[in-house]
Amino acid sequence: MTYYIFRHGETYFSKNEVPYGENIESAEILPEAIPAIKKLAEFLKGKGIDAYYSSPYLRCRQTTKMVSEIISKDFIFDENLGEFRRERETIEEFILRTKGFLESLKKKDYKNIAICTHGYVVSALRELVLQGFVQKERLDDYPKTGVIMHIENGEAAYVDFNNQNAPTTP
Repeated sequence: MTYYIFRHGETYFSKNEVPYGENIESAEILPEAIPAIKKLAEFLKGKGIDAYYSSPYLRCRQTTKMVSEIISKDFIFDENLGEFRRERETIEEFILRTKGFLESLKKKDYKNIAICTHGYVVSALRELVLQGFVQKERLDDYPKTGVIMHIENGEAAYVDFNNQNAPTTP
């Protein structure tokens, strides 16, 4: 299976590297996130993606709405793609939740999947797809917003859509 995994558009919190706190589900993307999101959507067009999944948090909904307008496909919102919430689950529960999401995908006949989610989830998905397990110390090693991680044949590659000359094709 080929994965195209990306974070939601930039928020005040991601831009300033501050905790979301009580805004974890309600934080909105910033206007300056829009160009990168549109370039990322153009990149996804024509990739033969079988299904599009997203976290249900507002910043992901805002991001996927823009992507959907360009690719003419809807995203499936899945609670399992929500950000790690220290106050509600242990890291082990978070990893099991993420692993369960991946296992549900493997039961379907997908070849190409696109996923919009959050930093820790991006890292957990990468670790699970590439290694089959998660190194907890690597969970905070995720790409910034506006970057898509393409995983295929056991390799991860990144494309950054944040600069003005970002590619819309690989």
